[in-house]
Amino acid sequence: MAATRTPIYQGDDGLERAVIDLVRVGAEGHAAGVRQLASRLMRAVPASVKDADEFRHAVHHALSVARPDTGLRFDGGAIPADAEGSHPLAFVDPLPQADELVLDGRIASELEEIVIERERANELTIAGVPLTRTVLFSGAPGVGKTLTGRWLAWRLGLPLVVLDLAAVVSSYLGSSGRNIKSVLDYAKSGPCVLLLDEFDAVAKRRDDESDIGELKRIVNVILVELDRWPDTSLLVAATNHPQLLDSAIDRRFDRVIEFPMPGQAERESVLRKISNDSIDTDLLAMTAAFWDGGSFSDVVRFWETCRRRAIVRELPLEDVVLHALLERPGSDELRHDLWRLANEEYGFSNRKIASAAGLSHPTVSTGIRRAKGAA
Repeated sequence: MAATRTPIYQGDDGLERAVIDLVRVGAEGHAAGVRQLASRLMRAVPASVKDADEFRHAVHHALSVARPDTGLRFDGGAIPADAEGSHPLAFVDPLPQADELVLDGRIASELEEIVIERERANELTIAGVPLTRTVLFSGAPGVGKTLTGRWLAWRLGLPLVVLDLAAVVSSYLGSSGRNIKSVLDYAKSGPCVLLLDEFDAVAKRRDDESDIGELKRIVNVILVELDRWPDTSLLVAATNHPQLLDSAIDRRFDRVIEFPMPGQAERESVLRKISNDSIDTDLLAMTAAFWDGGSFSDVVRFWETCRRRAIVRELPLEDVVLHALLERPGSDELRHDLWRLANEEYGFSNRKIASAAGLSHPTVSTGIRRAKGAA
């Protein structure tokens, strides 16, 4: 059993943590991990650094003169590659991080149970209770399944191994099954979290009439491996289309977790994280409300588009977000509240709001009055 990572640093600005992580990853020979940590430091410079720009340049220069990365060594073995040896069948992140994950309470509680199981593995073993070895995530695209797999690896302090679906599913007859088997064997060679994203692509129903036999071989390999999977590693599969999975597949998983679309609270939470609490809470709440029914990826993509537009056009981010929201459809009540917010808090004139929303000036004036009356 791999113990969870226990910080031994006391600083609260991240510098001590980064230094210790760099030493640990470097000592293990994980060149890729060192580069990832360095890139993370450049994105979020610790508060104790006096000159952030100079620090970023210095770290970038150090990376540029380093020797090319020779790849991660995992328990002395090389990452498996295709038959030609030209394409790795998996990616390895030796130091995954996903502290920005936002989920509803039910799923967060179940994930925390998986983490605690590993911390109390001895007690469970003595009691004859097996650890969770395999987990299946299902849900719509963009609801956080892939990030959750990364989060589990981060919390458990384990490397993350991600199956490269494009490289594994070979056009050569019989190769796909062997490719998947080699990745699974690789992930079993030492403690890790193995993520099989887009799982339905390799575990489809075996009654597909268009299949010539290759699909059945792949599914049979997966079924056998799921039954034999060791508790030293955690296998996480994610699918957007659980109805496409073979009927024998989901019974092989210790846990099946369904991810719902995020609610208002979850959408607001992810916006607070990506904006670093630098935007007014009313505007964040309004943005989350306009994305009712949207996924986390929808919300993040909208916000990042606004950030880029604000920089390129040299405009306040709040103005860009408001303009973008004014162009979106919504209920009358929600749009009236947005017009009132833009008018009262951000100084948008009624004509400016009307122009952005594609409506008449009197319509906006009436909507604002109604919103003020409701408030």
